[in-house]
Amino acid sequence: MATPKDNISLHVDETLSYSVKHGLEWQDPKDGEFLVETYFSGANPSDTKHATDMGIYPVVLGYDYCGKVLKTPPNSPFQPGQIVAGYTQTGLGRPLRYGTHQKYLSGVTETAFVVPENLPKQHAACLGVVTMTASDAIFNHFQIPLPTEPAQNLGPLLIWGVSTSVGISALQLARASGISPIFVTASPERHALLRELGATHCFDYKSPTVVSEIKEALKTTESGAFRYALDAIGARQDGGSAQSIAACSSDETALASVVVQFDPRFKLPLAAPNQDVSVQIQGIPQPITIPARYADYERAWKGVLWAAENYGKQFRFPSVKVFKGTAEEALEELKVVGDHGRGFGKLALQHPL
Repeated sequence: MATPKDNISLHVDETLSYSVKHGLEWQDPKDGEFLVETYFSGANPSDTKHATDMGIYPVVLGYDYCGKVLKTPPNSPFQPGQIVAGYTQTGLGRPLRYGTHQKYLSGVTETAFVVPENLPKQHAACLGVVTMTASDAIFNHFQIPLPTEPAQNLGPLLIWGVSTSVGISALQLARASGISPIFVTASPERHALLRELGATHCFDYKSPTVVSEIKEALKTTESGAFRYALDAIGARQDGGSAQSIAACSSDETALASVVVQFDPRFKLPLAAPNQDVSVQIQGIPQPITIPARYADYERAWKGVLWAAENYGKQFRFPSVKVFKGTAEEALEELKVVGDHGRGFGKLALQHPL
C-alpha cells in the first residue's frame, strides 16, 4: 500500500529555489477531485515560468499528468483503477496537491478524462495544457466551429511559430474544422511535416523578407486578408513574433498570442478559463485576477476531448520523449524546458522519479 514516504515531488519555494522533497502527504479527495497515482507528468515551460513570471510559489511543479485513479469522493464520474489524464489548476495560493511532478496528486474532475486505448499514456500526459490553450484560441477567441460542428467558409489563418506545441495543436484543430488556407512560419526542416499536419503555405521565420513573402503569397490565394492570426511564440520585443504577425494582418484580423501583448488587439488564450486566475506579474505592485470564462472552458474542453478521441488519426504530437531518471535529474530537465532549450517536441517524466 502506498505511503507518504513514497511520494517524491519537485518543488519551488518562496525564494524561487528548486528542490526535491520526499514524503509529502496527500489528502483524501475533495468534491470535484480524485487521488491519482502518477504514471507520467508532462513538462511545460509554465512549470517553472509561472513561479518567476507570475508569482505562483511555493508549489509542487507541474500541470499535466496521466495516471491511475486511487480514490474518489462520492458521486465522482471516475472510478478507482481507471487510467485518466488531464491538467490541474493554477494561480496564487495553488495547493501543493495540484502539482503533477509528484508520485501522488489530486486530479480535478473538470479537466480530466479517461484515456482511450488509441492514446499512449506518455502522450496523454502532455495533452492538456497546450491543447487546451490552442483550443481556447481557435474555438473561442477566433470563434471557429468545432470539428464536430458543420464546417463553414473559413480562413485564411496565420500561425507564427507553429513548431511550438501550442502551434502544432492549433494547426491540427484548425485543419479539422475546415480552415483553409493555413499559413505557418517555422524552420525549413519542419515544413514537410507541417504540410502533413495541415499547413498549406510554409515560411522560414528567420528570413529577413518573411513578412513580404507571406503577404505576396496570400494575394495568390485570392482569400483576402487573414481572418485569424495566432502568435504561438509570444515574443514582445521589437521585430518579435507579435509585431511580425501584426504586420501581416489587417484591422479586421482576429489576433491572439500565448503571452500578454502590449498591442490590445491581441487576445490571450488560456488553459484554465474555468477558474478565476490570480497572478503577481513582475513590475506590477498588486496581484491581478483574470476572470473565469466558464462557457469558453466548456467549448475549449470539447476540443481537447476531440483531440484525445481522434489521437493518432486526425491529431498527434509528432515527437514525445520520455525521461526516466532521478528526481534531481528530472528537475534539471524542467529548467531546460522553462528556458525553451529542448527544442521541438514534448517531454514526459516517467514516475516514480
